[in-house]
Amino acid sequence: MSGRTVKCAKLCRELPAMAAPPFPGPLGQRIFESVSRQAWDEWQDFAADLLQRRRLNLGDPEGRKALYAAMEDFLFNQAEAPEAPAGAPIPEGFVRCAKLGRVLPRMKKPPFAGPLGERIFASVSEPGFKLWAEQEIVVMNHYGLSLADPEARRFLMRQMEEFFFGETP
Repeated sequence: MSGRTVKCAKLCRELPAMAAPPFPGPLGQRIFESVSRQAWDEWQDFAADLLQRRRLNLGDPEGRKALYAAMEDFLFNQAEAPEAPAGAPIPEGFVRCAKLGRVLPRMKKPPFAGPLGERIFASVSEPGFKLWAEQEIVVMNHYGLSLADPEARRFLMRQMEEFFFGETP
């Protein structure tokens, strides 16, 4: 086992590196040079769930393209803030995500106007909110919701609040 370490692009700290590139090519080399073994293991768990949720077919070029895009986003665009002692201030541009339980990049602006939009902006990371986009479709299809119906919109907002905070008003 190699004693090599990398400054991990995902976890923002020096961690043990992989022993070899995960696959051939420029992206595999980039991952090898800047992603830790721990972040790669997290990606593999996330990818297995992603393949199942999105029903990606890796035999299809579009499926592979979607998986590679998700891989780059996961490993390089969703960096966590460096771990800080309990009670330490959260760095500018980050939030302790109520959904994911980690310090991650905050959203650039509230997702919508109103108290719930402000609460989500203050408490949910950009990656955490992306999870709602997929869940929202599941909820709308399951319940046959039409956003033209005000009651359906209220129901969807309650589902969103429960999704992020485990509670409904």
